Amino acid sequence: MSTAHDLTIVSLEVPSDYPVERGDLSLALAGAELIDLMEAGTVELDGDLLRPVSRAASGDRLLDEAASLLGGDPAESVTDWLW
Repeated sequence: MSTAHDLTIVSLEVPSDYPVERGDLSLALAGAELIDLMEAGTVELDGDLLRPVSRAASGDRLLDEAASLLGGDPAESVTDWLW
């Protein structure tokens, strides 16, 4: 199970007095996906830029699709990729 799946399950199970805004949840899920991409070794950080490292399939269709969205040069900033 990916970090984004785990985060979604946790957010649905924990009652809160503070509603989560749609943009906040989207950003958290995108950040979780980025963590998974980095752990899978498909991207790395070069300062605040994301660079693809490997196009090897991870076995997770959604994670592989996200990795394919990262281009080569010019590199994309983390902020641009998350939004």
